[in-house]
Amino acid sequence: MLYQTTFDLSSRKKHSLALYPLITCLLCVSQKQFFLNNWHIFLQNCLSHLKNKDPKMSRVALESLYRLLWVYVIRIKCESNTVTQSRLMSIVSALFPKGSRSVVPRDTPLNIFVKIIQFIAQERLDFAMKEIIFDLLSVGKSTKTFTINPERMNIGLRVFLVIADSLQQKDGEPPMPTTGVMLPSGNTLRVKKIFLNKPLTDEEAKVIGMSVYYPQVRKALDSILRHLDKEVGRPMCMTSVQMSNKEPEDMITGERKPKIDLFRTCIAAIPRLIPDGMSKTDLIELLARLTVHMDEELRALAFNTLQTLVLDFPDWREDVFSGFVYFIVREVTDVHPTLLDNSVKMLVQLINHWKQAAQAHGKNQDCQRGVANGTTHTLPLERTPYSNVFHVVEGFALVILCSSRPATRRLAVSVLREIRALFAILEISKGDDELAIDVMDRLSPSILESFIHLTGADQVTII
Repeated sequence: MLYQTTFDLSSRKKHSLALYPLITCLLCVSQKQFFLNNWHIFLQNCLSHLKNKDPKMSRVALESLYRLLWVYVIRIKCESNTVTQSRLMSIVSALFPKGSRSVVPRDTPLNIFVKIIQFIAQERLDFAMKEIIFDLLSVGKSTKTFTINPERMNIGLRVFLVIADSLQQKDGEPPMPTTGVMLPSGNTLRVKKIFLNKPLTDEEAKVIGMSVYYPQVRKALDSILRHLDKEVGRPMCMTSVQMSNKEPEDMITGERKPKIDLFRTCIAAIPRLIPDGMSKTDLIELLARLTVHMDEELRALAFNTLQTLVLDFPDWREDVFSGFVYFIVREVTDVHPTLLDNSVKMLVQLINHWKQAAQAHGKNQDCQRGVANGTTHTLPLERTPYSNVFHVVEGFALVILCSSRPATRRLAVSVLREIRALFAILEISKGDDELAIDVMDRLSPSILESFIHLTGADQVTII
């Protein structure tokens, strides 16, 4: 009785904002048959208001749809295939119009769309992947027709990761939507993007039933990353001449803003998803370059991904270190002293993370060792898997040790000392090779003695 009266009154414009939430509540707590008999009528009203010029009304309509869908899919478990397909298609077509570059309604927190697709995927995974996520990510589009649709792609990538994480962790059904947290400013609290760090392999994708979709999403991620790097990646690095004396607030505006937000999601998704078609070298170069991007959050995410690769993925360590060092030498240089110092500090942190990983494993698994008669045999430096990359890092440190800036020289010494500490933890025998810092410690006294008589009294005190 209450429902019909409320429903009739809701058609009046002055009552809509107040009564839509009430109708939604009445339907959500109703019995199954009552819900199925009435919800599709109210659903059409909600869909018709998604493009309402009043942003409050379009948001209320979306919130109602959001909750009704949860009841329909999660609590009631849908209807027959034909009816369910029809209902879901009407919702999807309204929210994500085919051929459109945006979503409806505009200027809505993307997390609501992510949740809506997650609800659908809970009972209709194939429909969610093929009819929604593939379309959002532009899966299968040729290079010529591929364009960046930031909001749609952001939603598609995030929901794929949410679904994969949920299936792998056996999270079960998503809970009933709650009211979003509002800040004093009136804005919705932003949800930080955190995904599992462990890569989703072909085998794991097969176990959770996503092996059919997984390769295509990886290829889409590759295309998205390449286009974003070209549009808002490389051109917006602080090493670029065009970015000199520019403030991030002035540059991250307009069309760039949603693209950079998509870029953040893509970088946060690595190494959970490794783009298919991009080599290790290219991916590490991209991540290294983003550590000098104008956007602070993107810089942090890129470096965090590099740290994760060093900490948890032994097969990537050599590539990360050599790629990062070559990037600094090639693109940062001492033309940008502050950027150079920050990059060297990051290199020190990466070495520290390797040390942590080695200590956590106790008996190091990064160097092959044999144990016989209770005696441990270590490989000499020149025969360890990492000998080349250690020499690259030491060589780089020696080059920046020649800097005219004392702060940079101190950082160079820190790099050399950290390499020595890493050697000790890895229990690598030096063999015929000697570490650069050991050579310096051994020869410094005699070198100083050879020219100290040429210096003044004030300089002798400093030395």
